[in-house]
Amino acid sequence: MDFMELLKARESCRSYQDKPVSREQLIQIVEAGRLSPSGCNAQPWKFIIIDEPEAKAKMCDALVVEGGGTGCPWRESVPAFIAMVEQPANVMPTVKEYYGDTQRFAQGDIGMAAMNMCYEAMEHGLSTCILGLNDQKKMEQYFGIPEGHEVRMVLAVGYGAEGSEPRKKMRKPLEEVCSFNQW
Repeated sequence: MDFMELLKARESCRSYQDKPVSREQLIQIVEAGRLSPSGCNAQPWKFIIIDEPEAKAKMCDALVVEGGGTGCPWRESVPAFIAMVEQPANVMPTVKEYYGDTQRFAQGDIGMAAMNMCYEAMEHGLSTCILGLNDQKKMEQYFGIPEGHEVRMVLAVGYGAEGSEPRKKMRKPLEEVCSFNQW
């Protein structure tokens, strides 16, 4: 598939088939994330694949925050999840001196890894949805994540439900988001 066609076809899936995703496919998806670029080649990530029933039940609980809010009301139908945990970034001293922060690029790096993973999933005929809302304390407790290692995103992965056709993309016009040489 042409890359622009791939970009136009990719969408967040919220309805999955009751069909497991193989570990080989999940590993390939994580490999695509691992190969993503990162500022100062810091690779500030750890990926946790969640595919066993007990672990998936814990993930479903962790995707509900205090007060009952969730960005994933359909979470019970997801065959597998990949938690993306921010790791301490080892950046060049100049970056740290200038910004006073070693994590300056980490969230963007994890975002790039997430998109690589979404496109790799498409190569396998799989659908994805990037989830940003989770209970950090539950994530730490359930998955042994050290305190201070923030779960930035969770990727839902599975086979999209039969008959779910891609929606027409709704995006701002190019002229609204792009200019030449000045604002």
